[in-house]
Amino acid sequence: MYGVTVADAERAVRAAERRKLPVPPEVYEAKRLQAAVFDTGHTPDPERPALPATAAQAAAVIQQHAEALRLADATRRAAELFAEEAAGRFVAEAKAAVPKWVAGLDKEFCTLLGIVRKAAAKLPQDITLLDPKRINWNDPVITAAYTKAEGAVVQLEQLVSDRANIARAAGSDGGRDNALFSVAAMPEPTVQTVMDKAWQDLHPVIAQWRDLHQQPVARWVYLVRQQALTLGLATPGQVRERAGCVQLWRDATHARSAAQSLRGAHELVAQALSG
Repeated sequence: MYGVTVADAERAVRAAERRKLPVPPEVYEAKRLQAAVFDTGHTPDPERPALPATAAQAAAVIQQHAEALRLADATRRAAELFAEEAAGRFVAEAKAAVPKWVAGLDKEFCTLLGIVRKAAAKLPQDITLLDPKRINWNDPVITAAYTKAEGAVVQLEQLVSDRANIARAAGSDGGRDNALFSVAAMPEPTVQTVMDKAWQDLHPVIAQWRDLHQQPVARWVYLVRQQALTLGLATPGQVRERAGCVQLWRDATHARSAAQSLRGAHELVAQALSG
């Protein structure tokens, strides 16, 4: 199931519950079924009975215990025959719920972004000043704005983390910069925008996002201020598409740079974008 495990599905359900998103009854039933099969597959051996006082009783006691051991072993082996199917059913039900769960986060995401945007208008334009050690705490306007932004950012970080746990039940989001692409997307490259060297305005945004990884407030303030990327929660699979868009920009830009003439650049860029 695309590398999705029962643990992934369980994390997705917990994240949905934490966000107060509706969990379909089919998900809960499949989860109970998987747990029942798992528990049955781990049935412990029965406790050894006490050794009887007489030799005449020993054989019967041992035989009864042997039967109990055989039953426990057979039960475990039988449960193993159902384990993969039960796990797959739970994972499938959780995966089916992922699109609605992610969509259910969008309203809160937009609300929190709005709070950060409003606060950002009252904060210094110099992003390097948005550091708790450098902020002007003597200015009540800046202090109030920073405090509001910080509160919203804490919630945004948790929301993005929950979205990642939910989306994992549908498959991996990808690798580097997946946190950025889970909340933002670049415009699709065209021959004209590549020829106009638009990548020069786009790639610094990614670099700045990376540089601010230790400063979440500054990171989100920067993100709501920039105009190059469009903000929005990614649906399952969309993070990989957004990352692929970035790679397409890079490939097309490299093709333009490698060309020996303007006409050749157009042709190479068109070729890079087409395939």
